[in-house]
Amino acid sequence: MYGSLPGLTGQPSCRNTAAMPTKLPAPHLKLHNFLPADAHAALLQWTLKNESRFVASGVGAEGKVDHAVRRSQTLQNLGPSHAIVETAMRAGYKEWVGALRASDFELGTVELQLAAHNEAAHFARHVDTQVHAPTGESVRALSAVYYFFREPKSFSGGELRIYPFAARPEETACEVIPPEQNTLVVFPAWATHEVATVYCPSGQFADSRFAVNCWLHMRR
Repeated sequence: MYGSLPGLTGQPSCRNTAAMPTKLPAPHLKLHNFLPADAHAALLQWTLKNESRFVASGVGAEGKVDHAVRRSQTLQNLGPSHAIVETAMRAGYKEWVGALRASDFELGTVELQLAAHNEAAHFARHVDTQVHAPTGESVRALSAVYYFFREPKSFSGGELRIYPFAARPEETACEVIPPEQNTLVVFPAWATHEVATVYCPSGQFADSRFAVNCWLHMRR
């Protein structure tokens, strides 16, 4: 259904099961070893050193904290890694658009956010699209999540679940994508998705499931 893309591991994959025969699966890309080893290590080190700057994650335009919907901590700053991640996103987006068979668009803002998921963290079903960006000049077109964590891995769960287009809230068939070290997952921003509950027995920040949440904006 989706063409191969040379150089990418984990091509667009969608599981169209009997449980969802009339739904269009939401495609996604999985890119292993997305950052060079030194850049990956630097991002993890900077994240661990800035634990005190993380705050409770908010939801919606007003950023309201609602743990029933979203429980995690975020930081709107990647430090020295920001430019590295943004450059990689801008370099790859054209290829990703083609592989996902999405409509081409002019890339505007690349929005980045650090997230730490520890014991009981989760994010209920939602979509990432928004009518207006803060500038009113762009909208989110592609979403991406970059996973990284300290080894040995000290958490479980935290899978990304992407639901078929037009799936009803009560329908549970979905694509389940576990968080893998130094891996980027890309999917359409309008695809319904969620983060499954994370289990981290130690409760230590350093043992969290870390991610960079990325949104590629289409310039209006």
